[in-house]
Amino acid sequence: MVYIVQAVFDFLIEGALRDPRSKNFPATRPVPEELRIGLIPGFDANWGLVIGVMACLIAYVGLMRTTYGFASRIVGGNARAAQTLGLSVSFHVIVACMLCGALAGLAGAIEVLAVHGQASGALYKAGYGFTGVLVAFLARHHPLGVIPAAILIGGLSAASGLIQRTFDVPGSFMLVVQGLVFVCILAAETLRDPIRKRLWREQP
Repeated sequence: MVYIVQAVFDFLIEGALRDPRSKNFPATRPVPEELRIGLIPGFDANWGLVIGVMACLIAYVGLMRTTYGFASRIVGGNARAAQTLGLSVSFHVIVACMLCGALAGLAGAIEVLAVHGQASGALYKAGYGFTGVLVAFLARHHPLGVIPAAILIGGLSAASGLIQRTFDVPGSFMLVVQGLVFVCILAAETLRDPIRKRLWREQP
């Protein structure tokens, strides 16, 4: 689905939505200044940060404090057990995909309205979607854990240029660091239960 959406996006920005003034790199017409998202007063960050935190809080309430969220977590944890309990797995999967797609669209809209000012191929070529997967694993799929995890990964990405100039390292160095974080998370998930069982066996 990601590649299908990217193909449709390319079709639109190179066709009906393309700005006639963009000769070299296809992009849409710039968003008027009065419709763009500005900076938070006193901070060097736009209001998209506040919107993202609010989205995490709403997701937390929806997943952890409602019966629908409880059912969705059961479906996500074990689809066969959910079917045994009489839950509609396909319904929860489709709704979850729709909600996640809406959140991705919200993030893309904030990126356009607050940072770039117009939609272009740079939006998906930056790899934000795959970074989101890393953030989700780092947050252990908890909505509130997404906030510090996203700040950490975003800080690593933002600091890549400074680190490259200061320590004279390649530009892909921070990608290596992010990859190491991902590997450490997978190792922790894999080794957690065996280590815990071994510690329990060694107790008198």
